[in-house]
Amino acid sequence: MPQQQNPPRSTKELGRLASIQVDSNTPIRLYFRSADLLIKQARVYKMEKDYQHAYVLYMKYTNLGLKELNNHAGYKAPENKKARNTITKNCNEALDALEVMKPILEKEYQQYVEQQQRKQERMQQKQQQQQQQPDIEARHVQQLKGITAQHQYKIDQGDTQQNWSLQDALKDVAGVGYNERPFVHAETSTDSITKYPTTAFENKSDGYLYQPHHQQQNNQSFVRPPLPPKPMSPESRITTQAPAIPPKVSLETPPFVPALPPKVPKVTPVAEPLPEPSLPADLINSSGALTERGEPLRRLIVPSSLQDRFISIAKPNTNRNIETCGILAGTLKNNVLQVTTLIIPKQTGTSDTCTTENEEELFEYQDAHDLLTFGWIHTHPSQSCFLSSVDLHTHCSYQLMLPEAIAIVCAPKHNPSYGVFRLTDPPGLDVISSCKIERAFHPHPDLPIYTDTHNTSHVLTQAQDLKVVDLRR
Repeated sequence: MPQQQNPPRSTKELGRLASIQVDSNTPIRLYFRSADLLIKQARVYKMEKDYQHAYVLYMKYTNLGLKELNNHAGYKAPENKKARNTITKNCNEALDALEVMKPILEKEYQQYVEQQQRKQERMQQKQQQQQQQPDIEARHVQQLKGITAQHQYKIDQGDTQQNWSLQDALKDVAGVGYNERPFVHAETSTDSITKYPTTAFENKSDGYLYQPHHQQQNNQSFVRPPLPPKPMSPESRITTQAPAIPPKVSLETPPFVPALPPKVPKVTPVAEPLPEPSLPADLINSSGALTERGEPLRRLIVPSSLQDRFISIAKPNTNRNIETCGILAGTLKNNVLQVTTLIIPKQTGTSDTCTTENEEELFEYQDAHDLLTFGWIHTHPSQSCFLSSVDLHTHCSYQLMLPEAIAIVCAPKHNPSYGVFRLTDPPGLDVISSCKIERAFHPHPDLPIYTDTHNTSHVLTQAQDLKVVDLRR
């Protein structure tokens, strides 16, 4: 399942996003094409299990087919019978899909709400702990101060009561204190007297007769025999000599460094055909661009070769000062719109207008190849790069079907020679869709009706394959 850009929404909120209105002044054929575009996008989203987008588009289709189109003056015209039957059939498909997706979306939304509640509770607990932490620390500091003060008080009280001094403590120690008694050479005592052996006694172990030192001096001929050597224990036989210190290593001699192994020769891989370029990961998500109303716009990928190829096709008409137009068609995948095909329909043109003909052939080709309409491209052979009042009304029909639809203008003889535009919403889309002036060229209010989107909004130019289909042949 593709990653969803927005958090789960309730089916009630998704239903509000599916509102659509029909203007009787807009040709009914445009609404039929809008309905066809809606159902095709809804099918893609359902297949990719992106149920939120699918739900909105299926709901919008049913609102358009079952409610709004009945209010259009041309809906019940005999020539639109086939289109009405298609609308009825697709509405049944949409209702069945809505019935299947609704419980899935409600379950996802309920799980999301519970998850957010648990997250909010954890945040509140964390905030409470953070708020309580200073109070706990303050109490600990206060308790520590109390213990320290009590201990200091006891020490002070002890010093005051005792007035301890070193001189008083040592006064009874013999030879140190100031109250020492005089030494008595002879003191009678009733206690038992310790008797020591005489100075001359015989050692019972070796039979040697020890005499006092003064007797040894008188008997000069007496020599003390040397003591016998002690028997050596196994441990004492081990030399006690310290091992020799190894010679110092000269700092001037460089240390030995092993030689590096030989380099492995680099093998150049055999060139293989590159795979077809795929969309970068950051393009899978929404473009991040919004309409002036705040609605999100999906990413629209335009091949970088589009301009040169279209100018080359239109060159014969450009040399004759005649406009040329083409249709930008493509696919929807992972919530990204990608122009894959440039269709040149049958058409007639002048120096400042271009009108498509036999649109049924164009629609049949798109239906057969599952191509969606993403906008249009046309030349200004002699004029600069801008959208005229006629261009604004032409593009309005595309943008009413698809908010991301673009109008590309090629002006080979001017600089800039290339522009990618869309109507602002609001005010541009509202101003043009409500304009009732029928003549071709007419003024509009001095407002920012359209804006440039070339690599600045939801449109991204990228190296992609482009197929060209010329229906004029």
